[in-house]
Amino acid sequence: MSLKYVKSERGSNILVDDGFMYHFEKNGVQKKIWRCVRFKNKCRGRVHVIGDIDNEKISKKIDHNHVPDITQIEVKTAINEMKINAKCTSNSTHSVIGTLASQVSASVAGQLPNVPALKRTVQRVRQSHFGAPINPQNFNFEIPDQFTKTTNGEQFLQFDNKSETNRILLFCTKRNLELMVNCDNWFCDGTFSCAPQIFQQLYTIHAVYYSNVIPSVYILLPDKKENTYKLMFQALKSLISNLSPLNIMMDFEKGAMNAVKFEFPNASINGCFFHLSQCVWRHVQETGLQKKYRENSDFALYIRMLPALAYVPTNKVVDAFEKLLDTDFYIQNEEVLMPLIDYFEGNWIGRLHRSKKRREPNFPINIWNCYDLVSADLPRTNNSVEGWHNCFSAMLNSSSHPTIWKFINALQKEEQVNRMKIEQYIAGMEPPSKKIYKDRSAKIKKNCLDYDNRTIEDYLRGIAHNFQLQI
Repeated sequence: MSLKYVKSERGSNILVDDGFMYHFEKNGVQKKIWRCVRFKNKCRGRVHVIGDIDNEKISKKIDHNHVPDITQIEVKTAINEMKINAKCTSNSTHSVIGTLASQVSASVAGQLPNVPALKRTVQRVRQSHFGAPINPQNFNFEIPDQFTKTTNGEQFLQFDNKSETNRILLFCTKRNLELMVNCDNWFCDGTFSCAPQIFQQLYTIHAVYYSNVIPSVYILLPDKKENTYKLMFQALKSLISNLSPLNIMMDFEKGAMNAVKFEFPNASINGCFFHLSQCVWRHVQETGLQKKYRENSDFALYIRMLPALAYVPTNKVVDAFEKLLDTDFYIQNEEVLMPLIDYFEGNWIGRLHRSKKRREPNFPINIWNCYDLVSADLPRTNNSVEGWHNCFSAMLNSSSHPTIWKFINALQKEEQVNRMKIEQYIAGMEPPSKKIYKDRSAKIKKNCLDYDNRTIEDYLRGIAHNFQLQI
C-alpha cells in the first residue's frame, strides 16, 4: 500500500503514518529518513522508508515521546483540500471556507485556524497560483501580460488609455470585432455590481450572430459621463473601420444615448422596453402605489397600460395616452395616480403648453416605441443582455465588486464559452428558449396586427396582459 502525504504550509511533503506526522530529514543508504514534526520538542520518533516512488514502504520505526494526534492530520488534510479548491475554482473566498466548514468534523473544526487566517491562506494561494498582483486601489496600476490575453493566447485587452483619473479598459477579440462590422443590430447595457471596485460600471455591447445575441465587447468605465461614453465608442471605432450599426438598443441612459447619436449618427436608437417598465415600476414605488399594485390585479393591469403605450404606432401614442386618461379607471383614481401620470407625461409623452402643444419629453416617443420592432420581428428588449448579466454574475459567484484580477479571469472564461457558442450557432444549433416568452411574444404581435380593429382601451389591456413591470 502506498504511503500517505499531506502538504505543509510551505508546500513540502509531510509523511503520515499511524496518527503521526514526519518531515523529511535526510537520505541514508538505500533509504530515506523522516523525523517527527515535534522533533523540536525533543521527540526522537523517526521512520525509515525504502523502495522507489511507486513502491515505498516503511522498514523501521523509532518510538515517539507523545501519543498520536489524528485530529492534526485531518486538519492538514482539510486545509490541503481547501487550497486545491481555491486553485481550481473561482468561488469567493467565503465560499471556499464554507465548503471546508461543511466537510470537517467538530473535532477538526475546533483545531482549524480562525476565519481571517483561513481567508489569508486562500488569498495567498490564489495570488501565487494565478500570479495576480495585489488588487489596485486606484487607476495607477499595471496589467500583467496573462490578463491581457484570452485563454488561447489571443490579444484580449484591445484598448487601455492608462489614465490615472479616467481609465477605460476595452476587452474583445479580433474575430468579434470583424463580426460586429457585419452586424446591423447592437444591444448595449451597463451593470454596476459586476464591476471591480475602482470602476463604476461594466458596459457591454452585444451583437446578433446567426440570429443569436452574443456579447462582443466588454468595457470597464470610470463613470457615466457623456464624454466617457464618447471616448469608449471612439476607442471601439479606432480598432476596426466600417462599424455602422443600423439599430442600437440600450437602456435610458442619457449620456450613452447622446454619445451614440454623436459617434453613430446614422444609427436608430431604441430604448429597451424592459428598462422602460423598470422606470415605471420605480416610480410606482416612489409614489407609494406598490402595495395597491401587488394586492389589486385590476389596478396593476391598468398601471401596466401606461408602458403598454410603447406598442401603439408612434404617431398615435399621444392620442392613445389622452384616451387612456379618459377611461373610467383613470378618472376614478385621478388623485392617487396623478404623481405617476405627471411623471410619465413629463418623461415619455411631453407636457402640454398653454398653447395646447406638447413639449418635447425627456425621451422622445420614437426612441421608446416598439410597434415597428414587433412588426419587423426585431427584439423589443435587452432581455438576453440582462440574462447574460445574471450568468456572468454567477461566474463571479455573485460577488459584488470583485477584484479586477478575478473579474478579468471571469471575462476570459466567458470569452471561451462564447467562442464555443458561436461555433455551435454556425453549425445550426439553436439556443433554448422558454415557451412562456415565445407565447407572450406571439400574443403581443397578434395584438399589434389587430390594432386597427380594437378600441384603444381594449388594445392596451391586451398588451398589458402579456408583460410584468420589472424590478
